Amino acid sequence: MEIFLAKLLGLYFIIMGVMSLLRRKSIIPAIREFASNTGLRFVIAAIELVAGLAIVIAYPQVSVSLAGIISLVGYMMVIESLVYMAMPAKFVQHFIRSFNKPMWYHAGGALAIVAGIYLAGTAFGYF
Repeated sequence: MEIFLAKLLGLYFIIMGVMSLLRRKSIIPAIREFASNTGLRFVIAAIELVAGLAIVIAYPQVSVSLAGIISLVGYMMVIESLVYMAMPAKFVQHFIRSFNKPMWYHAGGALAIVAGIYLAGTAFGYF
């Protein structure tokens, strides 16, 4: 299961990292709309919570190992989903708007690609 999740998350991070670098001009308005849509935010947060909890239950310990990195991703998903559901809408909107800027897409996209290459590369046996 660890290898499957590393492949899945690795490829996802690579694809989303590349998309955030190439398509940030179209992503920024979509995220702006997401920030103002409370219902959509709640549904996405509920789905993210289930996925994050599944990962955390399967891999509870954060470490520098492959399983530990997968666990860290799961904890981040749980925390993000709880923030979206539990915090006041104005706080969440302000928080999302503060990060919905081109420089964050450059940094986040690059970081996602690096993390994705490590996860997928390790899982597919390239490292």
